[in-house]
Amino acid sequence: MSEAVPSVVAIDIGTHKVSVLIGKVHAPDNIQVIGMATARNRGMNKGKIVSLDKVISAIKNAVAEAENMAECRVHTAWVSIPTTELQSFYASGRIPIAKADHTITTNEVVRALELAKASHVTPDYYLASAVPLGFELDDSSEWVQNPINMSAHSMTGHYQLMMMPISIMQNLDRAMKGASIGVEKMVVSCLATAEASLLKDEKEYGVCLLDIGAGTTNIAVYLDGRLALARTLQRGGENVTRDIAAVLQTTTEEAERIKILHGCVDLSAIKPDQMIQVQAIDGPQTISRIELAEIIIARYEEILGQVRDELERSGAIHGLYHGVVLTGDACQIEGMISLARRILGVSAHLGNPPLQVYADDQHQASIRRSMYATAAGLLMFSQSELQDTVEDSEEASQRSLWNRVANGWNTLNTKLKAIF
Repeated sequence: MSEAVPSVVAIDIGTHKVSVLIGKVHAPDNIQVIGMATARNRGMNKGKIVSLDKVISAIKNAVAEAENMAECRVHTAWVSIPTTELQSFYASGRIPIAKADHTITTNEVVRALELAKASHVTPDYYLASAVPLGFELDDSSEWVQNPINMSAHSMTGHYQLMMMPISIMQNLDRAMKGASIGVEKMVVSCLATAEASLLKDEKEYGVCLLDIGAGTTNIAVYLDGRLALARTLQRGGENVTRDIAAVLQTTTEEAERIKILHGCVDLSAIKPDQMIQVQAIDGPQTISRIELAEIIIARYEEILGQVRDELERSGAIHGLYHGVVLTGDACQIEGMISLARRILGVSAHLGNPPLQVYADDQHQASIRRSMYATAAGLLMFSQSELQDTVEDSEEASQRSLWNRVANGWNTLNTKLKAIF
């Protein structure tokens, strides 16, 4: 790799795969991928490490293949944090500005964050990210994004705190050390995926990123350009595979094969006479594609129903003017857009390919695949202002989102502030 051009490495550790991208940074919005690879990960279950050796092996295999393509060696990387046991909270910290001229400095911003963290962070949890939502000066109705060098008598910092059990972070750190790769920074995976899959206007006007992977489903809601809600459900594509294997009495490998080749969640798109050959445990059998679809649809309806419940419980569904953006391998199944629209009751479309990250003609199509969305987002995140957010009262924090929206305010900015 040329030393004249800065480089960055992204490693996304998922339930079923490890994805690696090596990029040359020509500009913050111009990142050329020169090395890319995925490797099967057999060391995780539903986002949790169950075999450290197998995770290390998957990381090494993916990195080695990407290194060969890029003709370089990887020493450090940006790494995604699986969100299996993610806990996300709104928190605020209010401090007086005691200086004679009441000028706000970095010290006051840090103190506000420390106060916000104090009521939520426990010794068993690691603060993976503190996303600043805005800063309120002297009880003003308008929040500012950067209060440094501004004047006020008091300042309230508003944050979305994202925490993980310390044991998960320790195991992830051991996996990276076992692969002999240093960590530049760790980023919660949904933040990285959102960076790659969502447009700025979508974040501004209200959107839900729905990332359905193998073991988990991640929900991230953005309002007025800020992260308003983050949740993780313990359901994903592997649940669909297991359902197929159980009902049709096949191996999980065969169930995964027919799901990828013939899976569909829209019965109107299937002809009644379409038949599928299945290798069952007790021998070959022929089933209709409709029968397969009915098995798959039942699980997808359950997952999307849980997503809808989360959005309705929080009230966030009322602010999704740009609907839902679908990403993750399990969202690529035929008919997914129409099913999401029907279950969630809002518009839906597949994630936008990140134009800031590109490869040569031979690999451009691959870089657009959902398996690289989080890794591409990590590359972008490393060059954005958001990277600064990544870190090593009952009346305000426990009310539902929509209870705070229901004050009659109708601009997006006041809606977000009402939410928090």
